[in-house]
Amino acid sequence: MAAVFLLVCVSLIPSLASAAPIKAYVAEFAVTPTDNGSLKKTLQTLLASRIASESVLPVASTQEAEVVVQGNYTQLGKVFSLDVVAKQGERTLTTVFEQGESQDELIPALSRIAGKLKTGIAQNFQAAKAPAAVQAPAPVVQAPLGAGAQQQQGEPGIIGSTLWVSQRLPNAQEGIAIASEGPQGREYFVAEAHALRLYRQEKTLKLLAEVQLTKRGKVIAIDTLGPDQAGKPRVFVTIIDGEAPSSQIFSYQDGKLKLVAEKLPYMFRAIALDGGPLKMYAQEMSLTDDFYGDLYEIAEHDGKIEKVKAIKLPRWANIYNYNSVPGPDGKSYPVVTSPDGYLIIYSDAGEELWRSSERFGGSETYFQREDDVSIKRTFEKMRWRFLDQRVYTTKEGDVIVPQNAGFFVIGNSRSYSKYSVFGFNWTGSSLEERWRTKQSQNYLADFVFKPATHELVLLEVVQKEGVFSKGGSAVRVMKLD
Repeated sequence: MAAVFLLVCVSLIPSLASAAPIKAYVAEFAVTPTDNGSLKKTLQTLLASRIASESVLPVASTQEAEVVVQGNYTQLGKVFSLDVVAKQGERTLTTVFEQGESQDELIPALSRIAGKLKTGIAQNFQAAKAPAAVQAPAPVVQAPLGAGAQQQQGEPGIIGSTLWVSQRLPNAQEGIAIASEGPQGREYFVAEAHALRLYRQEKTLKLLAEVQLTKRGKVIAIDTLGPDQAGKPRVFVTIIDGEAPSSQIFSYQDGKLKLVAEKLPYMFRAIALDGGPLKMYAQEMSLTDDFYGDLYEIAEHDGKIEKVKAIKLPRWANIYNYNSVPGPDGKSYPVVTSPDGYLIIYSDAGEELWRSSERFGGSETYFQREDDVSIKRTFEKMRWRFLDQRVYTTKEGDVIVPQNAGFFVIGNSRSYSKYSVFGFNWTGSSLEERWRTKQSQNYLADFVFKPATHELVLLEVVQKEGVFSKGGSAVRVMKLD
């Protein structure tokens, strides 16, 4: 009997040693009564960190996950209840709950939930059966950007090849815009919080000009329409000085970046609505609203701003998260990223037609404003407002958005560590994913999509700013082939 028992144990060792941890995605908690979004994200992060073990591995998105964990937090008077369920597809693996009579009991209750979850997931998880060794035809992926969009063998839907990568740039950069494209090479405006530079893409990035900006203000975005009528590259620099925009316009002339206008009370962004011509837009800020009033198409003459056309924005929309996409019926549909990062498609009447099931965008660029309400809720005098990532659209109904990911996202503390860029197509009823780029192990600070050449110009932060380092960045050019 002893020999048989030993033989059985030895036969189990390979299977036990090869067992990989179960990949689990913890979704944001549903909170009742609703809060400003901080509690549901905090609970999500705390639970994800507590279920991490040899048997369960938290992941950053549902695409990577084998198990999805969803939770509800309910507050009734002084009593709270935490109810959590773990699912493998449509199959429920385990449900657990804890309750308490004060906020001091919240974290201990969450720890007990995590312990029960790990046990329930490990006991009830069913590994997928190995597929039969049958030669199946390769799946056909519809090309979203013309016949040149091909999938890589073994990675359905993943496209993109790197054409060029710059050298390491000092400091963590925040914004990029294409200044011009001429016979000498493509030129880029690149900005960090207090500086603006112009580079030319050669074997490496060649610095052509730079200007140091005021330390009082902070650059949050840059945009350009390319060279002006005189052929000089011109850039709109959105600067928040104190609690209001104090933006500037620069022109590259005679080897220098010359100031054209300053103290402009607008935030700027270049947008190609419905994939049409690129135009410059502006939005204002009020004493109470971070993004006030309509979106305005503008014309600029010698530094003077003229409002040409007003656009009424749907709910949640602002100058940094708005675009519009054409549908199969020929109509234009506003597309917006919500404050929580979900993609939303609206009708022209402002009715919500579709919302994504996962979050996109994600940015570490922010500005601060004084907020009495924020003091009562978060005990912080200043309200943090994070910018949204760009949303590009094409005439064919494609929507291009990035997705930054990383688990260290708690309240105002953000540290994204990887990203992909996604391509969707608006069918008239939903956004359907057509492709995505391979995940990169860097944070995407900003990007430009070139529809004519099917290129992405990506501004990556390759090293975060820290106590002993100011960080580092790089520019990558990717072909969506």
